[in-house]
This record gives sequence, C-alpha cells and structure tokens, in this order.
Amino acid sequence: MSEASAAVYLGRLPDVRMSFQLMGLHARRAEAGWTYPSHEHPMYEIHWMVDGDMEMVINGQTYPQSRGDLLFIRPGMTHFCKSAGPEGFAYFSVHFSLQDTTLSRELNRYKDSYYPASSSLVQGLTPALSALYRLAIEHMKSPLPASGQMKVHAAVFELLGALVDQLSQTDAIALSRKEMLARRIAEQIEDSVRYLLLHGPMQGSERTWIQDIAKSLGLSPSQVNRIFHQVYGKAPRRFMSDTFLNEARRLLLQTDLSIDHIAMMLGYKTNAHFSRQFKRWTGIAPSEFRSQGNAEDT
Repeated sequence: MSEASAAVYLGRLPDVRMSFQLMGLHARRAEAGWTYPSHEHPMYEIHWMVDGDMEMVINGQTYPQSRGDLLFIRPGMTHFCKSAGPEGFAYFSVHFSLQDTTLSRELNRYKDSYYPASSSLVQGLTPALSALYRLAIEHMKSPLPASGQMKVHAAVFELLGALVDQLSQTDAIALSRKEMLARRIAEQIEDSVRYLLLHGPMQGSERTWIQDIAKSLGLSPSQVNRIFHQVYGKAPRRFMSDTFLNEARRLLLQTDLSIDHIAMMLGYKTNAHFSRQFKRWTGIAPSEFRSQGNAEDT
C-alpha cells in the first residue's frame, strides 16, 4: 500500500472566501455640545464609547451611551449623535461592508442596536476593539506599515468572529422549519457557485440548478421559490445572481486574473456576455470597477 493511499483526513476546514471593505476606522474626542448630523450609509457600523457620555438617535429612537457601551448600526439606519455630558466624550467607530452572503445573513438576523458595557457581546468584542483603537492612536500621524495593516486585518477578523458568536448567544432566535429550509437553499446555491469556480461550468442553467436543489430537499421548484422569497425577500435566482456578483467583485479586486479568465470561471461563454451582465448588475463595466478599486487602494 502506498503512503498516499494510506493517508486519511484527521480534520478539515472549508475554504474561506470573504470580501469586505473597512472604512472610517477612527477614534475621536469631542467637546461638550458637539453633534454629528443625521445620516445613513450602506455599511455596518460599530460605535464604541471610550469615555464620557453621549446620545445616539437611530431611526428615531434615542440610545444613551457611556464608557464601554456599544451600538451596532446596520446598513440603511438613519442616525445622528450628540454630547450628553459637561465634559465631552471620546469614541471609536468601525465601518465595514461585506460581500459575504452567509455572514451578512447572520448579522441581519439580530435586531438590537444597543449593548451595555456589561453585556457578554461587549466583553467578547473588547479585545479586538481595543487592538484596533490602539493602532488608530499609534498611527494617527504616521503611515500604517505593512505589519500594521496585517494587524488591522487580524483584529477585524477577530472582531467579526466575536460579533457573530456573541450575537448568536445574546439574541438567539429559534429558526422555524421554513427558515431552516431557506437557509439550506441559500447554502446549496452558494455551494453550486463555488463548485463552478473550482471545477468549471456545470450542466444545465440556473433554472435546472433550482430544480436540482428542490429535488434534493423533497420540494417542488414553486415551493422553493415561495419559501425562499418569504424568508429572504428575493427569489432564489436573484440570490444566485447576487452570489455571482459577489464572486465577480472579489475576483476583480483580489486577483490579477484577466477579465476573460474571470468570465470563463463564472461560466460565461464570452467576455462580452459577462461584461454586459456585470454592467446590468452594477452600472459599470468590469474593467472600470477594477480600476476604481485599484484607485481606492492607492
């Protein structure tokens, strides 16, 4: 028996693909009376109080914040803040966007925005937030070196992992059978797209993919469409298109592969077909999207 044939897996982790963007990581000290105007944005925001007292108004509801308290603001929420004490206040803010449907789905399940300093969520996030806060202070007036950038990435991954872990414990929601089925449909769609990227185009169209998923779950295609839309607010084919778009964005920004190669990996017969579809999704061509991403990184 050869050495290769005798080898067995002792354990295995899934491949990890995540595309995210960090923006507006900053520590700020504000004087008494300072306010920030009402606004909204398409990013998640973690707002952590370092010192003093302030008030944040989110979708019309006021949340007092003191030292150590945390607010988790989801995309599209209107919010503004103002001082609430005579001595001013200091806070640390992290903005991020995700192109990872599984993680976004988990973050959007939980509706609470305010978490006091004594909560398990804040206790779980404090080490990563403290590390990021220190990096922000240390490099306020100097460029962040490559080692510092890696430390930021490490702290952010720790933060995201702790956030999902703590939210699942503090805001645990029992999934209904319908929600569980919708999640399995989403997972199978994502697995199909990943299989395509690894092994090349599969037989059949998006329609036959949905039919195969329905068969594997003992459902009809119409049931798959109805259940998925009720839970996620969109059709499975739209979710599949979103998954393709996320992968296309990731490949354009995080690899040096040619657009022709990316089109082939995603199952398009021609670059022109892929470019038309990408422009329909985003309003810009793949080459323009890649150029804009590269410009933001410089």
